[in-house]
Amino acid sequence: MVDTKVDETLSERLAGDGYKRPNFPVEFKRRLVEQSFEPGASVALIARRNEVNANLLFKWRRKYLAGAYGPPLLSVQANQTPTDEAALLPVSIIGETAALVPSPPVRAAESAVENCCEVEFDRARLRIRGEVSPATLRLLIRELAR
Repeated sequence: MVDTKVDETLSERLAGDGYKRPNFPVEFKRRLVEQSFEPGASVALIARRNEVNANLLFKWRRKYLAGAYGPPLLSVQANQTPTDEAALLPVSIIGETAALVPSPPVRAAESAVENCCEVEFDRARLRIRGEVSPATLRLLIRELAR
């Protein structure tokens, strides 16, 4: 037989005990939110360890960033910029006949001015021009390795 956990909050409210939602102190909310912004932290695990719903902790994070629990730490504000997300890149699709034509050699003067990352496949060529960040290259290599 499977053990089940029964939510007894309804019976507490019906019994007239004056059941109320927990009112967490601001210091507690602030501490949990700051823990959740640490690199590699899991909001779900922090919430579970402290017996708080993860959705509530996400709500507290939004309020924290809005300044409801005092001024946010500078390190937390810096962590808000996503570093692992790839920036959108312009894409040009060239027909198969044009793709089979070898590209003209790049002159040395042009290559010094323009950064370019090029990957050739059996029937295609991927070329990224402009400033290519290391994060974008990591993402590209990870996705192509699949």
